[in-house]
Amino acid sequence: MRVLVADSHPDFAKEIRLALRSESLVVEVAADAGEVMERAVAVPYVALVLDLDLPGARGVDLLKRLRRNQVAAPILALLADPKPEARIEALRFGADDCLVQPVLMAELVARVHALARRAARKTGDCLEVEDLVLHCDKRRAFRAGRALPLTDREFLALEHLVCAHGRPVSAAELLNLLWHEEDAPQDNFIAVLMMRLRKKVDGDFSTKLMQTIRGSGYAIGAGG
Repeated sequence: MRVLVADSHPDFAKEIRLALRSESLVVEVAADAGEVMERAVAVPYVALVLDLDLPGARGVDLLKRLRRNQVAAPILALLADPKPEARIEALRFGADDCLVQPVLMAELVARVHALARRAARKTGDCLEVEDLVLHCDKRRAFRAGRALPLTDREFLALEHLVCAHGRPVSAAELLNLLWHEEDAPQDNFIAVLMMRLRKKVDGDFSTKLMQTIRGSGYAIGAGG
């Protein structure tokens, strides 16, 4: 399940990211309101964790913009103002839940899980490309009804490619997604992983979905 985190303090955003990743959630980080909008419109996140003091937005303006653009993902708003009026305003204009900073990380993780479960029940948590179907809640993938024997990292990489909607995903982006910074592997780990994934996804199927885009990275879609 994929979560977007955006906070005006990079170190705190990184702390949230590591805490959620330790709970087997796929976490992406955005630095400003513009990046939040771009990602949230394009990717079906199960939850957004948003600091309402992000660069490029004021207060609840970002909440309003997200909902006007039909972003349906549940939003956990992080507030600096402890007054009840601030929470009420955030909830009124699109937040599903609120926390006042500083936050207890265990509580933030628990609230994100609750929002993610709610979103998964609502959407069915299923992604499809051609005859490839991903059941994200169970981390299972099928091609033409045939179960694909993917490892956890292979599934996460495949899910990320599907959510990119044909956009090339670089090896550096995949490395950042799949490994914690402190234990990230070197050399050709991503190339080897993608080779294994291509073999499992495409195998003996006549239509090849996995694509290698020279100089850009990897993508998924018919014609690979």
